[in-house]
Amino acid sequence: MKKSKLVTFTVLLGFAVLLISSIAEASIVQYSDRTTFNSQGTIFENYGYDDFGTDFSFPGDPWTAHGVTYTTGANIIIGTGTNYAPISNVFCNNYWSPITATIDNSPMYNMFGLDLGYLGTSSAIAFDVMTNLGDYSFIVNYENVPIASQSLDFYGFILSSGEYFTGFSLTSAQGLGSAPAIDNVTLGSTSVPEPATMLLLGLGLMGLAGVRRKINK
Repeated sequence: MKKSKLVTFTVLLGFAVLLISSIAEASIVQYSDRTTFNSQGTIFENYGYDDFGTDFSFPGDPWTAHGVTYTTGANIIIGTGTNYAPISNVFCNNYWSPITATIDNSPMYNMFGLDLGYLGTSSAIAFDVMTNLGDYSFIVNYENVPIASQSLDFYGFILSSGEYFTGFSLTSAQGLGSAPAIDNVTLGSTSVPEPATMLLLGLGLMGLAGVRRKINK
């Protein structure tokens, strides 16, 4: 009799783990408001290239700063005093496109965001986000990308539990003459597990506790 109850306990344990792991499958939520995004967790990095001057700067390639390694092959900072006159210092590819970068995965950040605009000719931008579970691809239509001398738009992403960011890239559909320009690269982590995960975990533990009481009896 005890043996059959032990089997039941094992089956329930496996079922609870299955439910919880199903919540950890790949999923992403996009934010367009930085304040709302920041309120979802704890921000650890928010880097805006302000430590460079107002002219053109070449930080080297690859170049690592604040949890991100930039690997464009031609990393350049465009300062506010250049003829492009961005509203703030922005990072670009000196050969226009693409921007490519990896994200330090040891902290397992599941919050990532940046401000985006363009220099040169307006163009649609392919925004690819890489994680430990897969890749997400977005197309930002050219009419939705502001010129960096006037404004920058925020794009933020939050992953589900168990998934973290490993890199990103931004590629101009126009190619030569059109450069994605980024600022304020942000990395963070959500402060608490997702409500659905906590609910399933609680139900699973309650069920297992009930079975264990029966076994002890």
